Amino acid sequence: MTRVRFSVHRTVGEARLLAGTLESEGVSVEVRGEALVPLTGEIPSGETWVELWLAPSDVEQAQAVMAELRAREEAAAHVVECPSCHEENPGNFEVCWSCDKELPVGLPPRLRAV
Repeated sequence: MTRVRFSVHRTVGEARLLAGTLESEGVSVEVRGEALVPLTGEIPSGETWVELWLAPSDVEQAQAVMAELRAREEAAAHVVECPSCHEENPGNFEVCWSCDKELPVGLPPRLRAV
């Protein structure tokens, strides 16, 4: 079966996390280059990066999963204040971490100061 390169990662951990997420969505993933990671420093670093390869028919579904992950990441960068206890929660939380009350959908998020 022919495969196409979907993404390249500097670490095995990054690659395996994404591969696991894609596999949980039914996408067949092949991880290539893991065996070269211990050679970092001995060979050029770009040669030791880990690649995810997919069947061409799975690329569209994988891109949709990636878009959803990016949206969740953007939501997590915002802060939502709990209306019950006024504690700050990451924007991707559905329940307040402090009082366990459900956070209403559509609260205006604000950017977190870095």
